[in-house]
Amino acid sequence: MSLPVFSLKNYQIQTLASLRRFLEKTVEFNDADTAFYAMTKRPFVQPPNLPGLPYVCLRIPTGGGKTIMAAHSVGVAADSFLRTDTPTVLWLVPSQTIREQTLATLQDRAHPNRRALADRFGENVRVMTVADALYAKRADYDGGVVVIVATIQAFRVEETEGRKVYDANGELMDHFSGLADGLSEALETGPLGDPVPSFANVLRLRRPMVIVDEAHNARTNLSFDTLARLKPSLIVEFTATPVTPEEHKPERGIYASNLLHQVSAAELRAADMIKLPVILRGRADPRETIGDAIAWLDELSETAAAEERATGEFVRPVMLLQSEAKSKDKPTLHAEEVMKLLIEDFRVPEVHIVIATGDVRGLDGVDLFDRDCKVRFIITQQALKEGWDCFFAYVLCSVAEQKSPRAVEQLLGRVLRLPRASRKRHEDLNRAYAFATTTSFQQAANTLRDGLVNNGFEKVEAQSLVRAVAALPGFEEGGTAFVYEEMLPADLDVATFKTNIEVATSGRVQIDPQTGIIRARGALTDYDRTAMRLAMPERAAATIDALVHRSRGARLRVLDPTAAPIRLAVPQLTVRCGKDWQLFDRAHFLDIPWKLEENDPTSILDFFMPPRRAIDEAHIDIDEGREIKVTFVADLHEQLSLALGIRGWTKNALVNWLDRRLPYSARRDITRLSSTLFIAQALDVIAARYGMSLEALGRSNFRLVEAFVKVIAKHRDSRETLAFERALFPQSGLEFQVGSDMELVFDESRYAYNQPYKGRADFKKHLFRIVGDLDASGEEHECAVAIERNPQVKAWVRNTSRQPHSFWLQTATDKFYPDFVALLNDGRILVIEYKGTPYITNDDSKEKKLVGELWAERSGGKSLFLLFGAKEYAQIDRIIAGA
Repeated sequence: MSLPVFSLKNYQIQTLASLRRFLEKTVEFNDADTAFYAMTKRPFVQPPNLPGLPYVCLRIPTGGGKTIMAAHSVGVAADSFLRTDTPTVLWLVPSQTIREQTLATLQDRAHPNRRALADRFGENVRVMTVADALYAKRADYDGGVVVIVATIQAFRVEETEGRKVYDANGELMDHFSGLADGLSEALETGPLGDPVPSFANVLRLRRPMVIVDEAHNARTNLSFDTLARLKPSLIVEFTATPVTPEEHKPERGIYASNLLHQVSAAELRAADMIKLPVILRGRADPRETIGDAIAWLDELSETAAAEERATGEFVRPVMLLQSEAKSKDKPTLHAEEVMKLLIEDFRVPEVHIVIATGDVRGLDGVDLFDRDCKVRFIITQQALKEGWDCFFAYVLCSVAEQKSPRAVEQLLGRVLRLPRASRKRHEDLNRAYAFATTTSFQQAANTLRDGLVNNGFEKVEAQSLVRAVAALPGFEEGGTAFVYEEMLPADLDVATFKTNIEVATSGRVQIDPQTGIIRARGALTDYDRTAMRLAMPERAAATIDALVHRSRGARLRVLDPTAAPIRLAVPQLTVRCGKDWQLFDRAHFLDIPWKLEENDPTSILDFFMPPRRAIDEAHIDIDEGREIKVTFVADLHEQLSLALGIRGWTKNALVNWLDRRLPYSARRDITRLSSTLFIAQALDVIAARYGMSLEALGRSNFRLVEAFVKVIAKHRDSRETLAFERALFPQSGLEFQVGSDMELVFDESRYAYNQPYKGRADFKKHLFRIVGDLDASGEEHECAVAIERNPQVKAWVRNTSRQPHSFWLQTATDKFYPDFVALLNDGRILVIEYKGTPYITNDDSKEKKLVGELWAERSGGKSLFLLFGAKEYAQIDRIIAGA
């Protein structure tokens, strides 16, 4: 199966941007603790035996693409923190199975995970196992990025493989010849004081970046002791379930994760990564549960066929059946019994079924994505093969009443991934489905919700992401099957077919010879349809089809009217381009590319200072309390510069190196010729000002990159601010329009946010079930309450920042996302930006006010814009009244 062209989703870009900002601040402050607090306003938990080490967690729920982000994080760390083109990466995974899968994707040059590395390091990528690394030479590391994929157990000295990591190894001798002064003291030494030529010492020399996949099992004293022996440069944890502050118990060797950034279920759904919501239907009888599930699988299969006819995309929905465990004391619906039931009661061909348990591995060698694959039902008990992933899995059916969320956690995660991460035209294909055998409907719903939490989703989100089938008559009293009826053709001798029909459907279909009525007890499957058609004349086919259709799906469709009852559409600001109208953005007021070399190169001196050993290269300091403080970042950079330093710079080589290292954000609108000319001029300025030789400039290469990023941003801001203000003047010649031809429609299935609101206010007028990114204690919350209570407001929505389906207006340097959008009773749209008192008069607020008022003015009175602060909520009433 060919892999699709992959590009990062919006939430993935933002996650990596958070990591980049943290690492940049760690370098700026020379301290991870300070950097973490500056980013999150939460205290930093320093791991034991790793003083000063930046160790942060990125929380990505199931289906969010942890591996692709981990691959991209290598380049982020190399540029923003390690300051090297040749980083060493130790990629730790929870099991051998995941190790093999991760290795396979990173070694496959066509796979997006490998391409993520190649985008930054080109073909200079070496991916190894620990066994490979025991023989890798110095040139392997000096030539580019090295990624070693392993389990943490491989580095524990009590393990056989672990002993090889720490033992002397003659194959690694060349790593330790000609070491620069000061490097040997960082290494483990032998009896004579010489460095042990071990793989562990190779890592200590190279100061590896450590990536930890699903690290909740790697946050113990033993794991930290193991990692400390390898002297890592930083650790980045990618997990769906970080260790929370409530679980932090250092006395028991359990340490909370430093949660830097987390992704919400709404962001995954808006990015078309997962199927949500999860639709739940429950029955007390396991056979009725299975019947419902099979019938809905059939319905989804027909819908998928229609989708393929419309779009060309092939999807073949699959069901996961969770069986009971075998018992010596009582009969159970274990895997073999469920398979027997499918075959005998539901007429499912055996070729459509596989069993995948610890004892039976029916999925081995089966390609579920093959169009000709016959498998539709996968029977398991608690867990499928580790790492198993099939985005064709749509239906989870549990014949065992589950009261523990852990019992459904893993299987629930299997049905969440949306095929090919693309939204389907038929809404039924954008959701997952759970059919539960249970005597307590509420218990089943809560178990599913808790299972979502265990897959990395917020509790607040999980409450709204499990939608239960409405109105199950008699269910709580023990369960009552739904009954559906159709009238058979009047001239049909129904008594002749009665027995055959009832036997063929295991009693789920019955015929009343007196009235000619055919009744279905519960949902009917395609297998039932086929059996009835074979048992009855052709003229009964239409009646059979109608009965099958009525018995399945109708209630599942009406249970969840996700479309908002109120339509909130915001007209957008457009500008004329020839005969067309386009959304107004920076391309309409900036000439791109721009000539950076025409700007003043001496401004580089505002951002660059040469290294001073007393400050920038100190290893240990003593604070006022006479406590020893390790300056981790300075120590790291000095060691890496000694081990990996480049010699023999020419000016052209340095200029070109600096140009290549500029991030996309710095050079997105500058040609290579323009940037290299400016860099060359600025280097001359620095050399003249500080008397630095070319070799000294080369040793400061990453410090120079940081300075160039900042000076380019300064020149760009000045240029863009002037151009933006000129564009909004009437004399600019730009023609603006705001109308319904181009509008943003708020849609709950597309509403994304980073954090769900967790406060106590009851926002009944909010357009969607969840309010996103609203701090329950801030002034913006008070503004939201004022909007909610305003009698002129019919509905409103929290307009979340930097989400792909939020409303925005262009400012000089960025897109501006107002805080709130409200629909008034008279049909007008009110857009509100609330600013804290210190920010109400700054340049950013002035730009927002300028473009917001232009947008409102061009709407012809149909839209209003208000920017205010200082808790002056009466301004909302005044602008609505036109005062």
